[in-house]
Amino acid sequence: MARPLLESGHRVVVMPMAVARWGEIRRQTADPGLLLTFLGTAAALGLFVLYPAFRVLVYPSLRDYLAIPESLRWIQAARNSLMMMVLSTISATVVGLVFAFATTRPDLPGRRMFRGLAMLPLFAPPFMVAFAYILMFGRQGLITRSLLGLQANIFGWHGLWLVQTIAFFPLAMLIIAGVLDAVNPSLEHAARNLGADEWTVLRSISLALARPGIAGAMLVVAISVLADFGNAVIIAGGFPLLATEAWFRMEGMGDLKGAALVVAMLLIPTVALFFLERYWVSRRVYTVVTGRGSRIERPSTPPVLKWGAVAICSLVSLLVLLVYFGVIAGAFTAVWGRDWSLTLEHWRLAADRIASLWSSVKIGALAGVITGTVSVVVAFLTSRHLPFRGVLDFLAVLPGALPGVFVGVGYVLAFNATPIGGTVWVLAAALAFWHLPMGYQAASARLKQIERSIEEAAVNLGATGLQVLRDVYLPLLVRALVEAFAVSFIRAVTNVSIVIFLIAPGQVVATFVILNMIQNNIWGAGAALTTMLLLLTFASIGVTWIAVGRTVRSPGMG
Repeated sequence: MARPLLESGHRVVVMPMAVARWGEIRRQTADPGLLLTFLGTAAALGLFVLYPAFRVLVYPSLRDYLAIPESLRWIQAARNSLMMMVLSTISATVVGLVFAFATTRPDLPGRRMFRGLAMLPLFAPPFMVAFAYILMFGRQGLITRSLLGLQANIFGWHGLWLVQTIAFFPLAMLIIAGVLDAVNPSLEHAARNLGADEWTVLRSISLALARPGIAGAMLVVAISVLADFGNAVIIAGGFPLLATEAWFRMEGMGDLKGAALVVAMLLIPTVALFFLERYWVSRRVYTVVTGRGSRIERPSTPPVLKWGAVAICSLVSLLVLLVYFGVIAGAFTAVWGRDWSLTLEHWRLAADRIASLWSSVKIGALAGVITGTVSVVVAFLTSRHLPFRGVLDFLAVLPGALPGVFVGVGYVLAFNATPIGGTVWVLAAALAFWHLPMGYQAASARLKQIERSIEEAAVNLGATGLQVLRDVYLPLLVRALVEAFAVSFIRAVTNVSIVIFLIAPGQVVATFVILNMIQNNIWGAGAALTTMLLLLTFASIGVTWIAVGRTVRSPGMG
């Protein structure tokens, strides 16, 4: 019931929260445009997210699932995948922790340089680290054979371990650094004033408060390692893994049912880790900033920690630079490992495949538009008081738990027999909806920063739900839209795990061509085309940075 309140002789009625909320729900569900948009978006997510996953899981029969333990190769692939997950997750997290510590200490020399170099693997195509290390440390490697005279074999689990450590430690660094940077320096000063030595401060303050970040980083890295296809297909050699076994089943044997079984096995640990990571992040809260006191400078880093961190970061940064150096040098070397003279012949051969690069751009742009648009619409709808909005939220984040090979097989099963099967639309949709969670979460975060009184004023003036989206929120979400487009575009043009299943005549993309070149030992042309892809990626990042900067400076964009 309404509660009367006397104020200055006037009778003011204050509505209970539940009544006001129910009124908001009734108003929004009565808006036909908003309701139709909700139903249409839910149908699109059901068709392009849920249906392909469902097709993968039901395509094999129960007898096929029960026969999995009888396949020694699949059991071995599962064991190998779990072993690599443990090894690579531990090493990548440890390296990420060292970089996070180094980049959050103001007195550590070169910390900004180390952070910038650590970010480079995030912008490389998913196979580039493995390709570069074959050129550097393989049988014809510049370092192993030409400089050291060694006959090294980088193929196998040990090479994959090194590659995955370098490829995924930046993810751990970013997560852990965010937690370490929030630790109030006064805690370290207080511990030292109470007589704690440097190692005790590090163990009981810095690392203790960073535990949520470390655990979250380990979960994110573990998911990435399990789903890694690009590096594994190049450098794992005869070491079977679940992520690559599906491709070998389809490519070598034409066994679609076997591929579905393998990716279904891969889905179990990735989904479990994904939702564990979300649960951990939402439940684990460590308070590291209290009160309103001014933030003091961090105490000086002990020399042993400082120079130890510098040494480790320098070594790992060198390994990161070798990734880019190896690929770029390979593009200009006549015959890698035999004739080190400079040549432009590889660029001519790569230029003959330039159409594949433009196909990548076209598909990436289409995927980016879909991701950006759907991200903003879904974020807007889940912020409404609509029934079943939790279902929409679940479908929007679900692709983050699905490995790329799972999505690729799912879209083959779901759409190959339809009129759009084998078209550019299927490939673009697969890439767009797989990257949806990042854009959706960014748009949702941006929405929460917008004052709701702006919307209330528009509603009071008679605006409908869709008019609120178009006239109020879209102008304020331009930055989120641009960022979602850019991330989806960059990841789409460098993707391997999905396009390798959905590629069709007339729409061959650059990553597919490069992968074939590497596997056929056409390293020079592969390196040249990879360099072109890198230039495209960094150009996209530059354009995005300029576009986001303009939206920030524009009036009303925040």
